[in-house]
Amino acid sequence: MKKKLILILLFIVSLVFIEMKFDIVSLNKKIAKSKNITQIKTSYYNLKLEYFKIPLFSKYGAIESFENKIIYISGESDFFILEKNKNNNKYILNKIDIKKINNKKNEFIKKNQEELGQIASDLFGVKDILITNFNGYQNKIIIVSSLNYSVEKDCYDISLFLSEIVNNDPFKINRWSKIFSSNECLSIDLTQKPKFAAASAGGRLSKLDEDNIIFTIGDFYSDGKNGPMLSQDLNNHYGKILKINIKDKSHNIFSYGHRNPQGLYIDKNKNIFSTEHGPRHGDEINLIFENKNYGWPLASFGTDYGSRKWPLDETNSTHSSYEKPILSFGNQIGISNLIIYEDNYFDKWNNNLLVSTLATQQIIRLVFDKQKKSLIYIENIPINKRIRDIIKLDNGKVALLTDRGNSEDELPEIIILDLKDNN
Repeated sequence: MKKKLILILLFIVSLVFIEMKFDIVSLNKKIAKSKNITQIKTSYYNLKLEYFKIPLFSKYGAIESFENKIIYISGESDFFILEKNKNNNKYILNKIDIKKINNKKNEFIKKNQEELGQIASDLFGVKDILITNFNGYQNKIIIVSSLNYSVEKDCYDISLFLSEIVNNDPFKINRWSKIFSSNECLSIDLTQKPKFAAASAGGRLSKLDEDNIIFTIGDFYSDGKNGPMLSQDLNNHYGKILKINIKDKSHNIFSYGHRNPQGLYIDKNKNIFSTEHGPRHGDEINLIFENKNYGWPLASFGTDYGSRKWPLDETNSTHSSYEKPILSFGNQIGISNLIIYEDNYFDKWNNNLLVSTLATQQIIRLVFDKQKKSLIYIENIPINKRIRDIIKLDNGKVALLTDRGNSEDELPEIIILDLKDNN
């Protein structure tokens, strides 16, 4: 009897030790996951990373460079400024007292949260911010892209809101005005799996010339499989890149056949680059030309989830008869924004593409051959954070905006990349 009791006790003790071991392993994994990388060795540089936690549990939003500072706008249209303290030269993050854009987000949540749950709040909001000079304005202007809700029609669109900066320090703007809304107001029932597919909204902005911007709009998963096919229909704005005149508010379709253009950048030679969130195994980098059709959803190198093909592809995965991407990623990277690095601070990166990713949590550096219009070199730079946005600062350093996590302590962050050996 005693022998049996001893054996039972030993068995229980062993189970406790196994449980403790798994708890320690799990804890170590969590610590490793949450630990910030402070130094990175790349092909040409040793980098140091500085982190600034944003005190908001907010999804989406964007960052923009302004007068050697960083302006952050949250998905809820809260503004913060990251700037150096004049006394000790260290960065500080402060909230800016600016009136939010009137996109009726609270009304949308109140109407739809019971049916949609948390995504009503998570997916509805600001997608991008642009701060730059335009002829005809005394000061720099600020343009924000956001989903916008019509209470009367119970539908939403994607809109642009503009204001002029009237003071740099402290940062102040005048009243917001809505300068553009997509021409078809969408119901949350446009698609069923999922409903309210605003994760495929696009929303990136870039200055084209002194009168015009270009603006990306996603297809909201309305791709002929999950809903009506919008990207190939020139009577609507979805799945398109638009050219918009900010002075007379006129607009036209610049290119079409897009799924979810997540990134946009125009370099000094007026090459227009866009990153596009494709179906599974189909994220793209595109060189954008006016009036070209980029194929979606009738052409893609990607596949459907749970399948070896995209069901509407009519090209047998060749992308023939449509404008091809300059690169399509066979692995799943979760592409987000990009810049062309046009500066000498990281001189060996000059004119390279820097692409940020969500799923693989890295920056991808690519060398672009201007003559052949092709990409000839790739370097993966791990960050271990989901990266939502990337910008170049006025001093040549690079700043990233990370995605928030699932728990409320996993807040978004701004990360500044600098040379490790540079003081």
